[in-house]
Amino acid sequence: MERDAVSGEWVARFRRNVRRWYARCGRELPWVGERDPYVVWVREIMLQQTTVTAVVPYLDRFLKRFPTVESLAEAESAEVLRVWEGLGYYSRARNLSRGAKLIVEEWGGQWRNTATELQSLPGVGPYTAGAIASFAFDQSAGIVEANTARFYARLLALRSDLHSGEGRRQLWSLAERIVPRDRPGEFNQALIDLGATVCGVTPRCQECPVRGSCRSLELGEVERIPARASRRDVTDVFELLVVMRRGKRLLLIQHPDGERWGGMWGFPALSRDRALARSRFDERLIESEVADWGCDVEFQEWMDEFQHGVTRFRLHLQPIVAMWRSGSWEGPVTAEWVGIDELATRPLSVAGRRVATRVERILRHNGAQA
Repeated sequence: MERDAVSGEWVARFRRNVRRWYARCGRELPWVGERDPYVVWVREIMLQQTTVTAVVPYLDRFLKRFPTVESLAEAESAEVLRVWEGLGYYSRARNLSRGAKLIVEEWGGQWRNTATELQSLPGVGPYTAGAIASFAFDQSAGIVEANTARFYARLLALRSDLHSGEGRRQLWSLAERIVPRDRPGEFNQALIDLGATVCGVTPRCQECPVRGSCRSLELGEVERIPARASRRDVTDVFELLVVMRRGKRLLLIQHPDGERWGGMWGFPALSRDRALARSRFDERLIESEVADWGCDVEFQEWMDEFQHGVTRFRLHLQPIVAMWRSGSWEGPVTAEWVGIDELATRPLSVAGRRVATRVERILRHNGAQA
């Protein structure tokens, strides 16, 4: 079913059925009806690649600390990252920080209200721009995200790759065709809810209010559309985290922008292959590699290995605690000595926070000397 086959009558009937369903069955999300563009923007950035359940507590915490775009623009990047810590995909937090400064300094604190203009904000693509424009400004802007893409593909019986140029063109064509001028934000939320709760990975077609408009159902191909993406391989990565301490201070490094955990702080890491990772490391070899950072250390304690998943990687992380003897950091990234009392305010990677919490507990228990 191409765009030309989507008649005015089809669209009117579709809109009517979607609205009726939403009035009865829409999700009771905490932000339903929110019109503040700042809140909508922060929320939609958080929802990129993250579930509603995960976002709700972080959104509340973030808005309590940065209640306005002006307060966010004034905040240091490290503070924004600390509040964001644990939500992942940290480039989103940096984009919010940069975007807030743009809104305040270049837009004079006045929001632009069209999807086209909103895409000039860092990290705001067509979907996020359409969401802000429709939810906050009642602009008739279509949306395509994971839930609605699957829903639209089934409506159209779209067999092409949804990520291809042609697939995206057809999805956006339908999205722009069906969004109404009257209460577009509410309608877009209804579409998202339908895709999330009824037209999910396992569809519940008997509950769908627009099953009479679904080409895939008509053809008996709902289970095969959209085509399942090939499962991406997970790569195992083995690293040794070197926890260097000097009394109650720990040496932290800042992960460079563009790399895993960019902008966050953590512990220096040495890469290991699978064979070495499954045995105790040769401490003399480690001492030699750490010496390349300009550090002379004495190893003290092996900590329990743990795993952490990051996108397409499964990290096997083995921390080891070492006492600093002499030298000065000459490694390739920024590093600082941080007291254990400062750890609570320092933005740490998930792995860094886990290790730091364990080490802090040990040092406080042992009464380490500064």
